[in-house]
Amino acid sequence: MLQLKVQTNYDTSVNKNTKDTLKNIKHSIKKSKVSNMEFDISNLNIIDATKVATLASTYHYLKFNDGYINWIVNSREVENMLRPLNLGNSKFCCC
Repeated sequence: MLQLKVQTNYDTSVNKNTKDTLKNIKHSIKKSKVSNMEFDISNLNIIDATKVATLASTYHYLKFNDGYINWIVNSREVENMLRPLNLGNSKFCCC
């Protein structure tokens, strides 16, 4: 399920399948003309959220090297796991 907010794309996927979630996020990034985006992946566990955030952030950087993604996650551990990768276009906030 894809919802749009003013100035950003906002994805609230209720599905816990990471492949589908990643596909939806990549589609949103591809179609977007706005470089700053926000995605809610709080329904995913820590490992899956880390995977999705890493792959989608990289994909996002290839299209918008000056933008960023706000990730809404269910745990600060996702940010702690991704900190060594130094994804400069990712910001994390817990719900």
